Amino acid sequence: MKKYLMGIVGVLALTATGPAGAADMPLKAPALAAPVFNWNRCYFGGHVGYGWGRNTNDFGQAVASGPTESFEAFPAEFGPFDHNTRGGVIGGQVGCNRQWGGNWLVGIEGEFFGTGIKGGFTAPEDFADPGTFSRFESRNLWDLDLALRAGVLFNANQDLLYVKAGGVLSRFRYTEWHDDFPSTHACPNFGTCSVTLDQTVPGWLVGIGWEHVIMIPNWTFKAEWDFMGYPSHSVAYPSAGATIQNFGVKDTKSIIKVGVNFYFP
Repeated sequence: MKKYLMGIVGVLALTATGPAGAADMPLKAPALAAPVFNWNRCYFGGHVGYGWGRNTNDFGQAVASGPTESFEAFPAEFGPFDHNTRGGVIGGQVGCNRQWGGNWLVGIEGEFFGTGIKGGFTAPEDFADPGTFSRFESRNLWDLDLALRAGVLFNANQDLLYVKAGGVLSRFRYTEWHDDFPSTHACPNFGTCSVTLDQTVPGWLVGIGWEHVIMIPNWTFKAEWDFMGYPSHSVAYPSAGATIQNFGVKDTKSIIKVGVNFYFP
């Protein structure tokens, strides 16, 4: 009888503790989907970078057309005055994207940035003239561009690889040094003096870039390379006695830049 009673107590104990133990076990929460960055928005941001390029010009032909130059036997001062350019850039960008077909993206982006891209070439003056040298300098002051972007999203929408193409409007400053400005040997003390001319020049742009999500839901990092070209345009040569009063100038440049974008909620 005693064994029988102990068996009943054991069964009752197991029955009482079994459901309670099961109830006390923690339930596993269902897995949450990883957040996905929304590219289908507008954004703004900033960037810094470095650019290098090439300036080709006919400044030497204008110098050679001066009234005291035509019979000189030492044309070193006539150039050529073509030169390389380089310098830093800093600016900002705004744009909007449209995602379609799952992983494809198209958009439009505008940028404005100041630049320190500049260069120049100096040629020594020959013995026949009172000046000491001739020089042509170019400097890119700022750029304003508008371009279309098209690219593909990958790595679970965390990365964008894109190409871009559009137009650019750039401000250039050209400085000419010679001894005949504004008229023959008119510089102080029969030396060399300069004139500075600013021009706004339209051009074209192509580029390739990569954009990566660094913080959901709003922040991305970008790295980009752009090439900009400009048609040949005329610059004044303000020497009253020269037969050439305008000469051709042409600029090209490449820019590598990095920056961040903030996407509006």
